[in-house]
Amino acid sequence: MLTGLCFAQDTETQDGGRRGRGNGGGGAMKRMDTNNDGQISRDEWKGKPQAFNRVDKNGDGFINKQELAERRNRFEEMDANDDGKISREEWKGKAKAFIRLDTDNNGELTKEELRARRANKQQ
Repeated sequence: MLTGLCFAQDTETQDGGRRGRGNGGGGAMKRMDTNNDGQISRDEWKGKPQAFNRVDKNGDGFINKQELAERRNRFEEMDANDDGKISREEWKGKAKAFIRLDTDNNGELTKEELRARRANKQQ
């Protein structure tokens, strides 16, 4: 599910701008890396444990800049036509998940909808 894949924690800029691959998720890394050691430990992670496990691709118990950047880029990967939205046709998850995430029922998912969903889950 996209919320689990991309949005367990905010890894986008506040202005919603796109970033190039390989930038390491600079702002998100700085916010989450509270001890400033260049990686995010389980103790620093604010999302669900299952999401941490999905991001920690090498299973070392830490999320590095590359792993964080790969997670953030999944939205862009699904957005095949590069319009900043994910349509039903572009969506790779289950139809029920798309319907639940599409809060304005316009047939498109935006980063804002996904962020709002994540924020509600963390409260």
